[in-house]
This record gives sequence, C-alpha cells and structure tokens, in this order.
Amino acid sequence: MMSSFLVFAQHQHRVTGKIVDAETGEPLPAAHVIIKDTYKGTISNQDGEFSLLVSELPVTIMVRFIGFESQEQTVTENTGPIDFLLKPSVAEMGEIVVTGEDPAIAIMREVIRRKQQWRANLETYKAEAYTRQQLRNDTTIISITESISEAYWDKEKGSREILKSKRQTANIDAADNFAGVSYLPNFYDDNLDIAGFDVVGVTHPDALKFYDFSLEDIQSLDGQVVYELKVDSKRKLQPLFEGTIFVLGEEYAVLEMDLKPNSVVQFPPPVQDFDLSYKQQFSNFGGDFWLPVDVRIEGLVEVGLVGLRFPPIGFKQVARISDYEVNISLPDTIFKSRDQLMVDSTTINSGDSLFVNEIEIIPLDTEEEIAYETVDSTASLEKAFRPEGFLTRFIDWDEEGDSGSSQGGGSANSSGGGSGNGFFSKLTQNLTPQVKFNRVDAFYGGLKHERRYVDNRLMSRVFAGYSTGYGEGMESFSYGARVAWWPLKESRRFAVFTEYRAKNDTRYNSDMFNPYLTSVVSLLGYPDYFDYFRNEGIEVGGAYMLRELPGTLRLSYLYEDHQSISYKTDYDILGRDEVQRPNSYVDEGNLSALRFTWEDGENKKAFGAVGANDFQFTVEQSATFMGSSWNYTRFKIDLYREFQTFYQRRFFPNTLNMRLNAGTYLGDLPIQKNEVLDVAPGLFTPFGAFRAKRFIPYEGASYFALNAEHNFKSVPLEMLGWRDASKTGLSIIAFGGIGKTWVKQAQIDEFNTRYGFDPSITEDLHIEAGLSLSNIFNLFRADVAFRVDNPGFYFGVSLARLF
Repeated sequence: MMSSFLVFAQHQHRVTGKIVDAETGEPLPAAHVIIKDTYKGTISNQDGEFSLLVSELPVTIMVRFIGFESQEQTVTENTGPIDFLLKPSVAEMGEIVVTGEDPAIAIMREVIRRKQQWRANLETYKAEAYTRQQLRNDTTIISITESISEAYWDKEKGSREILKSKRQTANIDAADNFAGVSYLPNFYDDNLDIAGFDVVGVTHPDALKFYDFSLEDIQSLDGQVVYELKVDSKRKLQPLFEGTIFVLGEEYAVLEMDLKPNSVVQFPPPVQDFDLSYKQQFSNFGGDFWLPVDVRIEGLVEVGLVGLRFPPIGFKQVARISDYEVNISLPDTIFKSRDQLMVDSTTINSGDSLFVNEIEIIPLDTEEEIAYETVDSTASLEKAFRPEGFLTRFIDWDEEGDSGSSQGGGSANSSGGGSGNGFFSKLTQNLTPQVKFNRVDAFYGGLKHERRYVDNRLMSRVFAGYSTGYGEGMESFSYGARVAWWPLKESRRFAVFTEYRAKNDTRYNSDMFNPYLTSVVSLLGYPDYFDYFRNEGIEVGGAYMLRELPGTLRLSYLYEDHQSISYKTDYDILGRDEVQRPNSYVDEGNLSALRFTWEDGENKKAFGAVGANDFQFTVEQSATFMGSSWNYTRFKIDLYREFQTFYQRRFFPNTLNMRLNAGTYLGDLPIQKNEVLDVAPGLFTPFGAFRAKRFIPYEGASYFALNAEHNFKSVPLEMLGWRDASKTGLSIIAFGGIGKTWVKQAQIDEFNTRYGFDPSITEDLHIEAGLSLSNIFNLFRADVAFRVDNPGFYFGVSLARLF
C-alpha cells in the first residue's frame, strides 16, 4: 500500500501561497482555502500561508474570510507561490424591523430549525484529517506532535479514526503522539464534552433556554449578509459557552464559532487557573450539509500547591478536515473495536513521506519551524515543567548522568559488595510493624511479614506480637500465619487459602474501624471502642472472581475456640484517670461454621473521601452437628451507593451517597457474634458512622442503619454570589442518618447482673442530621450534627469528600 501512495504522489502538484489583507498587508490566519466545486481544502497558518495538493492542473482555488470579499485564482502550471490579497467587504442589508425581541433570537431560531432539517439527512461521512498539537511553557514551545488520519462518523455508531502517519519533535516518542481529530468537538453538535463537562451546544434544540443571543454586527461574504452574534450563558450555574458566532444570512447556517467555556468550567486545587478557547469554521462545500473545516484550540493551565508551583502549561491544537465523502457505506470492521483511535500499520512508519507528498498539511509557522530544528531528545517535559517552591527540595530529580554514575564500581546497590541485597534486607523489606493500645492489650507491639512468590501466585503472611496487658505466658502473645494460592497460571480468578491465628480479637465486628485506628482514643483516656476476647482457630476456604456478575464469592470453614478476657487497664498518657468500662464476657465454647460472602469494591474503606458503589453480603452457618457449641444462622449486608443528582453536566456533579447496613439471625447467637452500628470514635466523624454518638458503638444481634449525604459541591456558594467558589474546591454537604439495634433480652440481663449496666444499644431510633463544609485545605471537612431523638449538637472533623 505504501508504494501505491508514492506512485500516486508523483502525479500530485503542490500549490502554495499566502493570504493577506489587501489594505494593511497583515496575514489572515485560518482563512478557508478550497478547491472550487470539491470538498477538498485547508486553512492558512498564523502567517497566512497555505499549502494544497492537487491531482491535476488547471485548478481553481477559492479563498474565503469573513468580512472580506472572497477571491478565486486559476492555477494552470507550477509557477511558484500565489498570493491572495483580500479586500474588506461592505455589507448591504435591508431594513431591520425593530421589535421587542433581539433580532439574534429570530436568527438563532431559524439556524436551529434548519440544522435539524439537514442533520436528519446526514447519516455518515468519511474525511481526511491533519492535526497538530503544540505544548509550551511560559517562554517557548516544548513539543510538537502531528498526525495524518482518516476520520469516520456514523450517526448511530459514533466516530472512529485511523492514523496513517505521525511525526513529532525529537523529545517525544511516537508512542506518545496522540494527535487526532476523533475526540475534538464539532460545535454543531447538540451536546459537547469539554474537559469532562457535558456542555449544551449553541445550536441545541433548546439552546434559547440556555443562552442569550444578541446581534453585535453585520458583515458580508460573497455579497451575502453575515450576522455576528454575541453568546452569553443564561444559566449561571450550568457549564455553557460564551463568545461569538457568525451566521450566514441567506442560509441561516453557522460559518464560524469563537467560544470559551463560562466560569463554571473550572477545576478545584491543585489547578489554580484553567483557560480554554475554541474556534471552528464550517462549510457546505456547495452541498447540503454544513461540516467542520477546522478546529483551533488554545489553552493554559496553572497547577500549584503551597510550596510547589509548576510553570504555566500552554497548549495549542489545530486540525484541518477535508475531502469529505458524505452518506456512504462505512466498513463495519472499524466499529467492531471499542477503540476510537486506531493505527494503519502499513503506513504509520512511513516517516515524512505522507506529510510531504500526499496530504494538505497546515504549514508550520516560523516559531514551529525553529522548534523542530532546535528541540532535541534531551529537552524532556519533566525539565520544561519543573516546579519551584520549598517542597522541591524533597523531590528526587532524575538528573542526567544518574544512570551512568551508577554503572561504576561505587554503586551501593551493586550485587557484589554491599549487604543491601543480603538476606536480612530481603527479609525486612516485607516487614510491617504493628502497634496498638487498648484497655485489654495495653501496649501491643508486633511485626507482620507478607510476601508473594511464584509469579505472585503464592502468598504467605505471618504475624506475631506481644501484649503488655492481658495474659501470662503464651496468652501474652498473638500470632498466626496465612497461605493463599492462585492455582491457575493464566488467571487470578480462583484462589484457595488457609489460616491459623491465636490472638485477642474484637468481640463485635466493625465494618469501618479496627483496633489500630481506635488506639489513639484509648491512649488519650477516652472510652475504648471495642470489647475483646481470646480467639484461637483455623480457617480454610476458597474465592472465585465472577465473570458475568460483579464481585467475588468466598466460601470458608472456621473452627475457633472462644474464651473471655476479664482484664482491663485504665492507663492513659494524659493522666485523665478515665475509668474504663469492664471488658465484656463472651459465651465460651467452640465455633464450627461455614461462611459465605459475596462482595465487590474497595472504596468503602476510604471513609467517604471518594464515592463508593460497593456491597458485601454474608451468611454464616454454625451447627452443633459440625462440632459447634451454637446453632445459628447469621445474615448481614453492607451496601454503598452513589447517585448523580443535580448539575450533571458539570465535571463534578452533585451527588447523593448512601450506606445501608443491616443484619439479623436465626437460632442461638452468642454475644461475640453481635454486630455494631459504627459511631464516631471521638472527633473523627467519617461518612458511614453516626456523627451524633461518640466512642462506644451500638451493638445488636439484629440491626439496621441508613446513612446518607448530599454533596452540593460549590453550588450554594456560587448562588450566594461567589462565582469562583469552584476553584477553591469547597463543598457544602447535607447529611443524615437513622438506625436501630436489637439485643437478646438474655444478654441484657447478663450485662446488668455482671456489670450493673446495659450493653450499648439504641433505646429507640437514632436519628441525626447536619451540615458539613468539605475540602478545607483540600484535606478535611468540618461536620456539625444534630441529634434529633436526644437533642444536642456534635462537632467533628473527617476526611474531605474529594470525589
């Protein structure tokens, strides 16, 4: 195929020239250059220069530029560059009838009506495209990438693009050249994806509900009136466009758009500033359909944090689209792949041959030509955008020569000499310290070693630790081991595991917290979050990752010995003399049970910092015929869901986040199998826990809770007149929760007999509501909760809801 391109290229003629204002001599950039009576054309560059390939001579070249008289020249032979000196045109218009409505409204109403007519008949098209991207800092061009491609569009199937050839400056690898047109906007579309925002287009059927249009000026093109319309966003909280559009009067078609996203299109820190502008021209090429001629994008992004600020990141993109073939049959093969951008392997490595011989490119301007000559492979993007600030001293820069210096004999990591790669180093690099404090263990210190082997198909985990509180002899120690194996070489869908453990375990299970997280609360002299018991046993099971359904299934068998711990300490480092509650008893005996779990997702562990769509469903069956001391069946579910609510066209729409956790049982459930509704362990008030209850969670044999919060993002602050609130990242969140637990009466009676008080349960429904200010310093949120069933205000701090 490459040879056929080159043979064809030998019969091509290149026509070049320059387009200028006849009165001032100034170049006219982005002038539309067309081979008359064809879909073939290009645009001029910043210097007004253009280049066209034609298959035969003579040929008539037509140049159009709004506000100037179009001009034609016939080229009969290759005589060198041809210049177009365009003269400004004067619009001749009829009398405008003044009504209460701006004329622009009537103009746009007709533009929208006609667009719907011709768009209904546009089924497919194929076109040739040329794209150039430029990346720059505040002083110079950093890199240039270019591509030649074939663009395909189908009304039902969307767009695809096949890259034919690429070239780039020496500091960019070809694999990192993503220049293309398939993901660029067509501003005649109803809806456009702009930097992740879903924006209503100015020719949307309901555009008049979203935009204010006003007539700014009247110009002319080829004797026809061209209306210059100003575009303003009518809805100040919706992502929309602002700028100017030019409408051809007789056709009521958009010739050109010069638009910018409104102030709603902003990003929270670390983005400090985000500026983006779009220009696009359209032509019907003498036919029925108004198709994109080009896309020109310019943008500037500034990123920084306290102590770390990057140079401004500027980017510019220009694309030319021509040689349209409209309403033709497109090959089904290009739409079978989900990839929007594909590569033609027969031509992609052709170098500059297609750029020089085959395709109308937009000529490089002077600065771009210099960049191609001067930018070499050492001019990395990391160097060009290296940040400044006091935090940079903590960044280990990959300086030139580092790799070479390590090749000598002085490398500390070399295998011959130092002990860095010895047995002790390999052992310690997989060790994790384990430290906690509670009223039973007192101070606990230990180590965990975890490592994978055999292509990560075999995992071992060993832990051991010592408690300075409860226990004598071996009871002062906690220890255990776990081995997991993925037997399928080509898949990690199936695993088997076995585990032995002997440790001081929590009497009730928390889905949010563990004794390591709650250690600080106890150490400062506040009530301990958990009760504890001695648990020694084994677990054997398997796991399978589902194919058709989400999540993983786990089935395991447990055999455990449960013993009560009566010890407690009242020590705290502040000397507050807090008298900790007694550690609860457990129903002693042996547990022999099967446990089935279906779960999916990990985001619930983020304490509300990110939205979660996770779930976990568990059934545990214990029976005396299996050697257990108890007959029971335990059911539990923990469900997280996130829903987009208002302002869904924004990059970060308003969201509703919910957590439902509930459980119940059948049979004779021991007290150590109670579950809890989590509460705030002190001032830390994360999503999913009740914020208006502190320290000791609600426990129950049966239980339910629903927690919800709605993140309004910065919208309420914008409504109050703070238009740049979205740049701060601040969010207003409303939250609420309701829950209840039930404990067996026998357990309540036993508690009163032993300790003189009831276990921590809800007397009736726990109900709370409140407000949060999130993303303070992009790290924290401040929560104010009001307890409805037992009135009172509670204040807390938690992780910011980032997404």
